[in-house]
Amino acid sequence: MTNDEPGSERRRHPRIPVAVKGRFLAPDGSEHECVIRDMSLSGIALIADVEVPAGAHLIVYLDDFGRFEGPVVRAFEGGFAIETALSGPRRERVAERLNTYATGAAAPDADSRRNFPRYAPQDGGFEEGSVVTLADGRTAPCRIVDMSLGGANVATEVRPPLGTRVSIGRMKGRIVRHTPEGFAIEFTDIPERASALSRPFG
Repeated sequence: MTNDEPGSERRRHPRIPVAVKGRFLAPDGSEHECVIRDMSLSGIALIADVEVPAGAHLIVYLDDFGRFEGPVVRAFEGGFAIETALSGPRRERVAERLNTYATGAAAPDADSRRNFPRYAPQDGGFEEGSVVTLADGRTAPCRIVDMSLGGANVATEVRPPLGTRVSIGRMKGRIVRHTPEGFAIEFTDIPERASALSRPFG
C-alpha cells in the first residue's frame, strides 16, 4: 500500500478537512467506527483503529454526507484512504457540501439536528422501490422517500392505522404518522450496525 497520493490527484481534487463521524463495513462483514480526516471528490481519508489491506472494498456511511464505497488505495499513520467515484447530481451535491466545509459555512452536524441522519435514496445508496408488508401478510408496493437507522418515510397508496406493525425488507417497525404521500415508519429494532443500510429493503 502506498503512503503518498499522486501529486496529479491532489491537484485535480483538493482535499478538504471534514471532521465528521462515520462507520465502515469491511469485506469480512465486520463494522468499525471512524472519523473523517479529509475528503475530496475522488477520495476519503479515514481515521480508524483497525488496519485494512490495500485493495479492500469498503462501504462507508458518513454523517452529513451519506453512503460511499470504494477500494483502499493508501495508508497513513492512524488510518487509510479510499478512492471514490462520483458522478451526476450526487457529485454536485457532495461538491456543494464540501464547499461549505472549505469556507467554514457548514451547518451543524446531523446528530445535532436529529437522532439519526436521514438519507434520500440517491444519497443513501439504496433503491427507492420496495414492498411494504403488513402484519397480516398483505403487501403493497411503495417508494422510499428517505430513511435513517431509526425509521423511514414511504410513499404508497395504502393507509393502515397508526400503530400498525409493518416491515420493509429486513427492517421492522410501526406506523407513527400519516403523510400526504403515505406514512412514516419508526423501526422497532433500531439496528446498531450501519450495514443494515447497505441493503435494508430487500
